[in-house]
Amino acid sequence: MSAAPPAPGLDQTQLVEVAAADLPRLVSLFDPDHPNLAFVHAVIDGAIPGRAWAHFHNDAPVSCLVATTAPFCIAGGAMTPAFFTEAKTLLAGHGEVQLVYPPGPGTGAWAKQAGFTAGRRLHFTRTHFGFITPMPAVPDDYAVVRIDAETFSGLDSPMARSIFGTSAQYAQHTAGFALVKDGQVAADAHGVIGGGLIELGVHTHPDHRRKGLALMALALVSRWGTEQGLRSVITCHADKTPSISMARKLGLTEELSYPIAKAIC
Repeated sequence: MSAAPPAPGLDQTQLVEVAAADLPRLVSLFDPDHPNLAFVHAVIDGAIPGRAWAHFHNDAPVSCLVATTAPFCIAGGAMTPAFFTEAKTLLAGHGEVQLVYPPGPGTGAWAKQAGFTAGRRLHFTRTHFGFITPMPAVPDDYAVVRIDAETFSGLDSPMARSIFGTSAQYAQHTAGFALVKDGQVAADAHGVIGGGLIELGVHTHPDHRRKGLALMALALVSRWGTEQGLRSVITCHADKTPSISMARKLGLTEELSYPIAKAIC
């Protein structure tokens, strides 16, 4: 993943909101190895809520900003100083932002000038497609359930709600599994699906942590994804040791480290 060089005369980016019918045109700005690519496709497909803005030159998209309703926002195409400034303005009111952008000469400095701070995330994926994640044994006092609209409405997982939107939208577009004990969801894992990928995320209730439940829930979603022909992906902050450990235990391999620009907008 690297930033495309700006075309002549494009140093003053002008991002305009992209209509739903034109969203598929933005796919050309993202390489197959672009981090969080499942999120990009999911927004384009209408599987998760989000918005997109793009700069067009001769009616072709040159750069774009895809924003989910979660912190995750993704940039693609040619980066310029003006792009980061405009992105910061467009994301005003968004709250926490983690902007993934294609690295290139000067991009980190441009992000800083626009008011972002630097961060770094890791991208893990499955190198052998036919690999099936081993399923850890589920403790006898926990039950495995497929998350439906009703279960989703009661989850103690702010990140899942911010990513997937309504319970109806979740039930239609997403796969998730939970471990339940005494009627309480102890751990829930989900997958953002798009572009042949399933990007995994998990949340464990504070009362049920340090029992390996997150790994069990993730394994259920990853195995489901493999059965559907999807390649599992996990991304996490570079210093998040538990997430790195779980990704490796799931049989995923670190593919790349990539920069992000962070801000409260």
